[in-house]
Parts: sequence; structure tokens; C-alpha cells
Amino acid sequence: MGYRQFKNGLAQVIYDDELVGADCETLFRKDWLEANARGATVERGKAVMFAYNGLELVFKRYHRGGLAGRVVEKSYLYSRLPNTRVWREFNMLRDMRALGLPVPRPVAARCVSVPPLAYRGAMITERVPDSKNLTEVLCERPLDNENWEKLGALIAHFHAHNVYHADLNASNILLTGGGDFYLIDFDKSVIRKSLSRQDALSNVSRLRRSLDKLQGKHSPFHFSEENWRALEKGYAAAQ
Repeated sequence: MGYRQFKNGLAQVIYDDELVGADCETLFRKDWLEANARGATVERGKAVMFAYNGLELVFKRYHRGGLAGRVVEKSYLYSRLPNTRVWREFNMLRDMRALGLPVPRPVAARCVSVPPLAYRGAMITERVPDSKNLTEVLCERPLDNENWEKLGALIAHFHAHNVYHADLNASNILLTGGGDFYLIDFDKSVIRKSLSRQDALSNVSRLRRSLDKLQGKHSPFHFSEENWRALEKGYAAAQ
């Protein structure tokens, strides 16, 4: 697997040359995406799925949140390229895949400097085939406790590799038709030298809050205390 990098004016691009070529910068253009994304529009906070050269891909643009996000929606304070959110997440996905962790394959990332101190970023990953996020799944059907234990064990496996997921919620967990779980969306996440028990448990607690909130929002939503105990059992057994 080879990764190449080039600069084009104020833009810097990194890409996996086994999947795309140096012309991949086209894939970041809003007009091209909307013409090739099966009717989807490129808008704030929305992943855009599209096909390219036989690949199923996902485009994500980085956005500020909160009050600052209303003023400067797509720009961030720029220091050095390796410190940008887009570069950090792209490289983190590379590192996690090298560890054998189930995460999407990074395809390309683009960072555009906005002088004097801001930047815009976007990333493209390979779509996990035949998958739905856990929110969608639980709105449709229950999962047996064996699957909940499997998910708990997977989270423990990430933690054993010192991975801290900054937003572990049900929508950032994918389940494939074959029964495999993946974690996605590692923006602001990090692989630490050592992950404290407090941070590991905060990840798990964040997921629980997410499930409780979704249960209050959706009906039906197939989640129970028994399911959660199964997840905790799987997590504890894998440590």
C-alpha cells in the first residue's frame, strides 16, 4: 500500500495510490460530487456516498461546531498540516488498519490553506460494504445478546490499542450483513501512549447515553438493560 502526497496551490492532498490517482482532487469538488452522488447534496454535517472507478466511497467535510461554526462554517485555525483535523484522522485510520482494527480504509484527504491562519478540510474513505449504522439497525430489529457481547469485546479491543474515540455513539458504529462491527468517524480522536481506565469508561458511558437518548427519540428502538449488561460482559471478558 502506497500513500502519495502533492501540493496544488493552497491545497495539499494525500491519497492511497492503490485506489485512486493524482487526479483524485476532482472528487473533492462540490459540483462533481453532486453530479455523481445519486442525487445527494453536499451540506453541513452530512456524509456523501458516491461511486468512482468501481469503488463505493464516502465524502466528509469538516465543520466547526457551536457559535464559531455559524460564523466560519468550514474553516479552522491553521498551524501545521500534520496538526489539522483532516490529516490527523486520515493518518489515524491508516494506523488503526495497520493494527488490524475494523475501521474504514482512508482513500484521500485534502486540506486547503485559507490565509492568513485558517484552513478547510475534507476526507474520502472507502464505504464499509453491506453495512448500516447501529441506530438504523436498532430502529428496525433487536440484536441478540451474543452480538451485544461481540460489540463490547470490540470496544475493549480498541481500548487495548489505546484508541480513544471522541464521539462513540450508536451512529458511529456499523454492522455488516455478515455480522461484523466497525467503528467510524474518528475526528478529534487519538491513539494515546496509554489509555487511562477513566477515559476508556467515559467512551463506554458516552455510548450508553447515546442509546438512552435514541430510545427516547425513536419508537420502536430495540435496546434493553439486558442488552447493555451483555455489552458490559463482553467488554469485561475481553480486557
